Order: sequence, then C-alpha cells, then structure tokens
Amino acid sequence: MDFIIFLHQKIKIFVDCSGLLFKFVIGFGVCLIILYFIYIGYFPTDLSLGDGLLFFLITIKFCFLYLLFLGAHYALGNTLVGMLKVFKNICITLFYFGKKLDEKIFNLFFLELGLKESVDKIGKFFIKLLLSIFGLAFVFVFYGGKSLNFLIMIFLSLLLKVCIDKLIKQFKIEKINNEKLTDGEKELKNRKLLVMLLYILFVPSGVYLFYAGKETNFFITNTLGSVREDDKNSLIYIKLVFKDFFPEAKIGDKKGDYIEIKDAEVLLRGVGKNALVQYTSKAKDQNGNMLPIKVKVEIPNDSLLIIRRSHDKK
Repeated sequence: MDFIIFLHQKIKIFVDCSGLLFKFVIGFGVCLIILYFIYIGYFPTDLSLGDGLLFFLITIKFCFLYLLFLGAHYALGNTLVGMLKVFKNICITLFYFGKKLDEKIFNLFFLELGLKESVDKIGKFFIKLLLSIFGLAFVFVFYGGKSLNFLIMIFLSLLLKVCIDKLIKQFKIEKINNEKLTDGEKELKNRKLLVMLLYILFVPSGVYLFYAGKETNFFITNTLGSVREDDKNSLIYIKLVFKDFFPEAKIGDKKGDYIEIKDAEVLLRGVGKNALVQYTSKAKDQNGNMLPIKVKVEIPNDSLLIIRRSHDKK
C-alpha cells in the first residue's frame, strides 16, 4: 500500500508539471522548425490544424534527439575524465611527484580529479562503460568523424561533464544548507543555478543547430523524414503538368500521369498547401564558366508522389 501511495504522489507531480513541460516542448520544437524554414529559405502557407499535429510529432523527435545529444556528450565526458585520471596517476608513478606537488600542479591542470573507491562500484563502472560506448558512437555519427568535429566533440563533452556535475553538486548542497541561507544568499544561489542551467542548454544548442543543418547528418535526416525526402532512399515523381517547371532536371521513367525527377530532394512536404522540391542545375558565372546551382520549385502536395526504397536485409 505504501508503494501505491508513493507511486500516486510521483504521478501527481508529473501530471502537475506536464502542462508546463508540454508548453516548453512545443516552444522548443517551434523554434527548431522555424530555424529549419530559415535554413531552406521557405515558409509554408495555408497551414491547417493537421499541420499542428505534424509539428508536434517533429517537436517530440527533435527534443528526444537533443536529449540524446546531451546525454551522449556527458557519457563521453565521463570517459575522457576517467582517462585523465589514469594519465594523472601514471605520471605520478613514473616521475615520483610528491603529494604537495601533486596537489599544486596536477590538481590545477586536471580540475582536482581525485580517485574514488571503485571496489564497491563495479556495477556502476559497467553502466558507465555502456553509456560511454553509446555516447562515443552517437557523437561520431552526429559529427561525421572529421578532425575539427572531433576537437569540438571533446571540448563540448568535457564542458558538459564539468557543468552538469557542478549543477548536481550545487543541488545537493542546496538540499542540505538551504534552511541556513538568508533570502539574499538564496536569491544569489538561484541565479547561479539558472545561469549554469542556461549555459548547459544554450552552448550545446549552438553546436547542435549548426551540425543539424548538415545535409549528411543521419539523425536530423531521420527526424525530418516525415516532411523531407531525397533520391537516395526514395523515387520522386511529379505530375506531368509540372514537368516544364523542371526544364534542366534529369528526367526518369514515366508512370501514368507522373514522371520521375532524378537528383532531386523534397525539402518540405505535407505542411501547408504546397511542397518544396529542389534539384541541381547549371548556370554561367560572370566569366562564362558553368557552375552547379540549386533550383527550388514549389508545387502542390497532391502533385507529388514518393516511392520509398529499402535495402534487402536477407
């Protein structure tokens, strides 16, 4: 019976906070969608109530992906900090640094990364190991594996590790000493917590949004799969009456009233009245050289047909 009462209290707290959480998720998702509209240089018209549901689904996907983004970097930061601990102790063993030198120099460079007792924490070690492996795989796929991206990944992972640990530590101190603080000290403490929380949210957000705009980003491509298509995994067909709007596009097979457009990408569909289709063409520059350009064409949603392809896994 005690467990049922405990569970009821937790559910009640979640329900009470769900309204505010729902508004935050919607607001965050709308910001991301607007940024995507700015990225493609297009804003849909004649939005309906059904489009709001689609926005909400995309919002949930983006928020879930962002939480994975933060969690993966934090897990990777744990691994990097552990490596720094090992490196610290190897240096101490090899060069016989004394305790005083260790405290003054190594704690300065390694952010006071002291060793903890690990005998009774074998279970936690394996959990951290699994999370670190997942985090490493996630961020490598997200960033694309390039050297500059690798440095950004390391910096952001260590930054999140330090900031989140400090935030958790501050919460623990608050729980113990909150009653002893004056009103002014409580206000100052809450401001510090707010600044730290905003720092944790917005600094990674800049990196997240920058790499989210990359066309090769696997996670963002899958998140936008309900409104975006490319010719890698799909066949893109348009109605014959709109063929003249794609004069320099590569034309494929004709199927009834539809014709295939090759080397094309649907940047937005199913939102509003029209879809936005982009294809590659060529144009002359001032010197007369032919350069590839991107041409965007707006056509009605009901004039677009998508045939998805999947690899045979047998």
